[in-house]
Amino acid sequence: MQGTESTNATNSAQLAEAWSAFTARLEQLGLDALAASPNDAERVDGLRFVLRQLAFREEQFIEFPRTARPEFFLPESPTRKVFADCPDTIYRQFSTAPGAEYRITGTRGESPYISFTAYRAALTDRVVDDLHDGEIDIDADGSFVLHIGGPKRERNWLDLGDEGAFVVVREYTHDRVSGVQATFEVEQTQPQPGHRDELDADRLTFALGLLGWGLEFTNESTLKLSNELALRPNQMNEAAADLVSEMAGTPHNHYQLCAVVLEEHQALELTLEPPPCRYWSVHLNNWWLESPEFRDGQSVCINDSQVERNADGTVTIFVGPDDPGQPNWLDTKGRRETILLARYLLPENELPPIVTSVVTI
Repeated sequence: MQGTESTNATNSAQLAEAWSAFTARLEQLGLDALAASPNDAERVDGLRFVLRQLAFREEQFIEFPRTARPEFFLPESPTRKVFADCPDTIYRQFSTAPGAEYRITGTRGESPYISFTAYRAALTDRVVDDLHDGEIDIDADGSFVLHIGGPKRERNWLDLGDEGAFVVVREYTHDRVSGVQATFEVEQTQPQPGHRDELDADRLTFALGLLGWGLEFTNESTLKLSNELALRPNQMNEAAADLVSEMAGTPHNHYQLCAVVLEEHQALELTLEPPPCRYWSVHLNNWWLESPEFRDGQSVCINDSQVERNADGTVTIFVGPDDPGQPNWLDTKGRRETILLARYLLPENELPPIVTSVVTI
């Protein structure tokens, strides 16, 4: 009995120290979010952003750790958003263990693009390897098998190298509600996984440290980009390769971003001529690089299958809180400050610039 009490006392002190350190970091993150937000709406969004990222990091580091049997979970979703998530994209993630081998089986579906990207746990140069559906063999019935990690294979193989920590599967849709989506199942083939370890004080202490680090990294990277964009309002900016890597983007995408700042009765007019590509879209984000609420059909994203083109093939998009009486309106729901992101997947030609102009509505 005395031994049990002694063990509990030691465990309690360790966990109390870890929890106090973590909650102190969490409190500071919330205060930092309030201080960094440019307006009342973004302060509310900022605190929700911290909570959403807390939920994601808890799953990543505690529920689905690298040592466990692989399972897909959602790093981004309609209620979990980060790094300018695309409203048309379904994101799936699983963690990988050093030296392990995996297999994904699935069906291609009818979405315009799916990809598989292995990442290392680093701040820069995060991509280990990357494949899209055009680079793997798919059977006539739409089924496929993808091998991940282990010895090199000539086809349908994603390299994990020595540093691969997780894999993200992206599925870009034209209609995430009614479209025929791809399916994916993941299993570990080598070594054969056993039962997952029970959570203990040491692992939880370590995970709480990772949680705090992950939250701080996400907040700092997000604010860095938003503040940089704010220096050049109403202008589209090309996303540099190092930024795409830091924010765990896909190398197949070309990104352009813009901080929109409007006065009353104004809108930002965009004129673009998208090249042929698998998929393109323009969508809204808040200061925290989260897509706005879209579960009820809000107009926050326009993609290549939805857009109404001009007679000459160009596209005109209006961004702002007031209805311009024209097609292709991105409704900011009363906000006069927002962030835009345009993305092109596997464009066949060089991207022409997006011309922006502030107009009166």
